[in-house]
Amino acid sequence: MLTFLMILLAFLNGFLIVTTRVVNAKLGLHLSGTGASFWNHFIGFLFLALMMPLFSGGATIDIVEIPFYLFLGGIIGAGYVAINNLVIPKVGATKTTVLVIAGQIVLGTIIDIANERISNISMTILGMSLVVLGMWVGINKKEGDSKSYEPQIDSTEVSD
Repeated sequence: MLTFLMILLAFLNGFLIVTTRVVNAKLGLHLSGTGASFWNHFIGFLFLALMMPLFSGGATIDIVEIPFYLFLGGIIGAGYVAINNLVIPKVGATKTTVLVIAGQIVLGTIIDIANERISNISMTILGMSLVVLGMWVGINKKEGDSKSYEPQIDSTEVSD
């Protein structure tokens, strides 16, 4: 039952990821990609600061003992949000999501190979390549389709 719950949570997390990408990209149209990323992380920080006492179980953390490079995830996450805020209005949420997932599959496979977590490397690379190729085919336009993606913004939403 716990495994099913974790699978369900991971699946629902996909909805949250796409939702936050779209909301932040729309915010980026009002501010900038970097401005939207700042507010995304600032509000997220405030939310987590309020939630931390509820979920930390009273544990204390000695930050000095944690290797510095482990805190670089915050910089990477901010860059990820800023890039999404720039890309989504230009190519759309679906294409951006597919390309992000393709990047995750490629890097995840490389990490698993480096950590020797894959027993059949050639089949894994073949499978990964087929998935990425399928994603690429799925996001490319049909021949003769000259329409480009135009972000839709309601003029009543933009304030001067």
